[in-house]
Amino acid sequence: MSPTLSWPLRCGAVLLAAQLVLACGGGGGQQPPPPSDLTPPTTRVTPAGGEFTNSVAVTLTCDDGSGSGCAATYYTLDGTTPGTGSTQYREPFTLGSTTTVRFYSLDAAGNAEAPGTVTFTLVGAGDTAAPTTVASPAGGAFNSPRNVTLTCSDGEGSGCAATHYTLDGSVPTLASPRYTAPVSISTSATLRFFSVDRVGNLEAVQQARYVVDTQAPQVVAAPRGGGFTTSRAVTLSCDDGEGSGCAAIHYTTNGSLPSLDSAIYQEPLLLTATTRVRFIAVDFVGNVSDVVSEQYTRDASVEDRTAPTTVASPAGGVYWSAQSVVLSCTDDAVGSGCAGTYYTVDGSAPTTSSIRYTGPVSVTPPTTLRFFSMDLAGNVEVAKSEQYTLDTTPPVTTASPSGGVYQEAVSVTLACSDTASGCAETRYTLDGSSPTASSPRYEGPITLTRTLMLRFASTDVAGNVESAKQESYVLPELDRQASEQILAVRNAVNGTVNLVIHGAWITYIKQGVGNLANDPAGFFLQAERTGPALFVPVDPSTLTPVPHVGDRVRVTVNAKNVVNGQVRATLSGLSVLSRDASVSALLQDVSAVDVTSGGTQPDYESEYVSITGTIGAPGFSASGDGHLQAPLTTVGVPSGSTSAASLRLRLVEPLRDDLALTSGCEVTVTSPLWVFMSGTQTRPAIQASGWKASDVTVRACPAPRVINAWAPGRNTVMVRFGRPLEPTSLVANGSQFSISGLNVTQARLETDTVVALTTSDQAPRQSYAITVATTIRDRLGVHLDSMATQTTFAGYVRTARLRLSEVAPNVPNGRDLVELLVREGGSTGGATLMDGNATLATLPDVEVAAGDIIVVHLNPDRVTPGVDAPASETLGKTQYPASSYSSNYDNAWDFHGTTLGVGTGNRTLRIRDAFEVTQDGVALVVTGNTFAGYPALLQALQSEGHWFPTTCSGVPCTYESSPSALDVSFDWGMAFYYAGREYTLQRNGTMDNGNRGDWKVDYATLGAPNLH
Repeated sequence: MSPTLSWPLRCGAVLLAAQLVLACGGGGGQQPPPPSDLTPPTTRVTPAGGEFTNSVAVTLTCDDGSGSGCAATYYTLDGTTPGTGSTQYREPFTLGSTTTVRFYSLDAAGNAEAPGTVTFTLVGAGDTAAPTTVASPAGGAFNSPRNVTLTCSDGEGSGCAATHYTLDGSVPTLASPRYTAPVSISTSATLRFFSVDRVGNLEAVQQARYVVDTQAPQVVAAPRGGGFTTSRAVTLSCDDGEGSGCAAIHYTTNGSLPSLDSAIYQEPLLLTATTRVRFIAVDFVGNVSDVVSEQYTRDASVEDRTAPTTVASPAGGVYWSAQSVVLSCTDDAVGSGCAGTYYTVDGSAPTTSSIRYTGPVSVTPPTTLRFFSMDLAGNVEVAKSEQYTLDTTPPVTTASPSGGVYQEAVSVTLACSDTASGCAETRYTLDGSSPTASSPRYEGPITLTRTLMLRFASTDVAGNVESAKQESYVLPELDRQASEQILAVRNAVNGTVNLVIHGAWITYIKQGVGNLANDPAGFFLQAERTGPALFVPVDPSTLTPVPHVGDRVRVTVNAKNVVNGQVRATLSGLSVLSRDASVSALLQDVSAVDVTSGGTQPDYESEYVSITGTIGAPGFSASGDGHLQAPLTTVGVPSGSTSAASLRLRLVEPLRDDLALTSGCEVTVTSPLWVFMSGTQTRPAIQASGWKASDVTVRACPAPRVINAWAPGRNTVMVRFGRPLEPTSLVANGSQFSISGLNVTQARLETDTVVALTTSDQAPRQSYAITVATTIRDRLGVHLDSMATQTTFAGYVRTARLRLSEVAPNVPNGRDLVELLVREGGSTGGATLMDGNATLATLPDVEVAAGDIIVVHLNPDRVTPGVDAPASETLGKTQYPASSYSSNYDNAWDFHGTTLGVGTGNRTLRIRDAFEVTQDGVALVVTGNTFAGYPALLQALQSEGHWFPTTCSGVPCTYESSPSALDVSFDWGMAFYYAGREYTLQRNGTMDNGNRGDWKVDYATLGAPNLH
């Protein structure tokens, strides 16, 4: 019911109100004004209804204009008509679903507006599904431009809001063009598109490829037309480029023009007569190529008159079962080609009416297979025949001597007999198991040295296998007996003995290398896997018969000695009991045990072992003539253990470079374990030894790293790597090297680990950064470490050339002095003063002039005031004057060295430039001193061309050579008679012949030119 009052009622109400006022008094007796507000208020709804994708807050605003003012607003949300009993509006309310709001307002005068209605429709509630878009026409190939319509559908969802697309292949986004009309595609393009619905659900990007192909395909024949003999196979091929693709090739061979109804090309055309081939191609959108014509003319003057040849495989023979025989026909290179092969299996002569060969023929012996082939020119092969015979009887094998009891090792011969197809092979076992096709194959007499069961069986050519036979042999335990005899030799007193070792195996033949007193040629004896073993220092080539690995021998030992901690035996007799056996059963893996155990009599000395470990830092160093050694850590001898200092990997020198070995490489060494203990050692060095490349297996090595770089010339940079490089991984144009501020134009491998680069002009002393590509590999195929591809270097400056001129080696507290003469001016930066392999000083970057003198102060005293200067002089020769620092020389550059002084005894001193190239050196000895490492240092200086003679009568100089290492070196013992600087080793004036005659010991001339 409408709350609006009719006009009479409203008047009555007003009169009634007036009477009440008169009756009750008020207003001081004044009369109320007559009613004047007869207009109802209006209500505005915000927002004004409609569709929404989320909940909406609704505001009802009453406006009574100039009337009596709004009194109240009432509303319903259930569709019913509102009244004064409905909800009174007080504040905005929120709608979360589709709702019809009905409302009205009253003013103070009682005017009521007619109820209003607004509907709020909430769309997409629960819509989580993206819309879908369909392109029409779908992607494909077309022979004309296309307009593509994109149609979006959101099903029961909130409805499509927009579609976006791209034509350049990029992924469309909400910022991409919005679809409003069909998309015109006039050239091949990829249309990518997606739609979004009203609640923001995004469709996954779709794409369609439109190929607009207006070009006909190209079609060619191979070979092109021309003359041929016998036959010609012609291949037709089509290319449609970026178009829709070739659909078909149509051709004719009768001279007519081809059409789309002509024959479709499927395989090469075999022409045997003069033929004109015409052909066209059509693509998938119907574009047709021009007609192509090729004339092929057969040259009748050259005919194929040679018959083909047919071969049967397997060939005829004796078999124990049916065979699948393949017949292969070949025609010579200029022939017409095979046309067909025909055969019979009943012994009759084959003809072209016989069975035509199409695949392998199953032949069940006994069968005679006869066959021939014919070529395309009609030449017929003379029929051939293969006879297949059945053999079902296995062979018979006998052992000689037969099984029994024997007192010595016995050599057993296995003899096979087969009267049909013949014996093929004999297999045997020594462990009691049945022989199989993978068991050892009998190649010659088998030497038995212990009690065992020999089992054997033969197979004939037809494939028949004999039932396994067996023979039992009872023998004394030769291996145990030989081990006891080896132990008896090892335990014997040094000197002459007369002991026999019967039945030991030769496990390894060693070549002599370097000092033959320490590393002679010889061979190792061992009988059981767990040892013991013995080294025989006798050159095998001097013995008759010459022993080999795998020989079982009887030897008579006439002397036993311990040399360098190793037990050695010399022989008066050797005989070979058997040959060519495998010694793998004697090999023991000792990687997980402490091989240094046993004290001065190591547990594994001379035993045939396999040991896997990692080469430790600092890598390799000299280890006697012709040898190198490096720390080796294993599971059994880990790094940091008390045993680690005693275990070494020892190699003959070439192997380090041949195998590209460096610190960090994991290797397995398989050879007898070598032992070395000098007279001063209390614990022997255990040396896993590689005498040949096959002794060492490289399992892994660290990735190569960039170590450093330097500039030996204005347009040259040297880059050093931590491992030998694979030459084929280096690009000659230098593109793998990038240097800030320089162009690299060439790269070459200078040494295994150094690459020389050619660059544009460098700025002197400017710091350059170099980056190397990881495509460079080491010789094991490992790529450059990606975390170690960079280094820096200073731009080229001319390097000073220096010469050793004087040494004060006996200054108290190791504050020795070394004087250098500048022969050619330049920078001294990075030059190093070396005592053997130890660095005494690295010189600062100072520009010196020819004739300048440099005094290097070793272990300088920077604590006592007025003695040594606080640092090297880099600004001038009197930067730290002698008047303030008594150790300095005002006529010389005073440089500081390390805390090391010059050692005494046998040694070499060298001055090297910043590029580690030796500029000068001196070889020094003290009479009676036989420091073991000195010959290698002397030989290194000789090989660098800085000490003469370069050899001792053609062989490396050693203490034993003639002349000896002592003979060719300068004896500087007198330089140590007096402590201080007054008596020094010095050059004889300007003499520079690179030999002992250049030097003398005399009163010091430090800081001044040397005197004669």
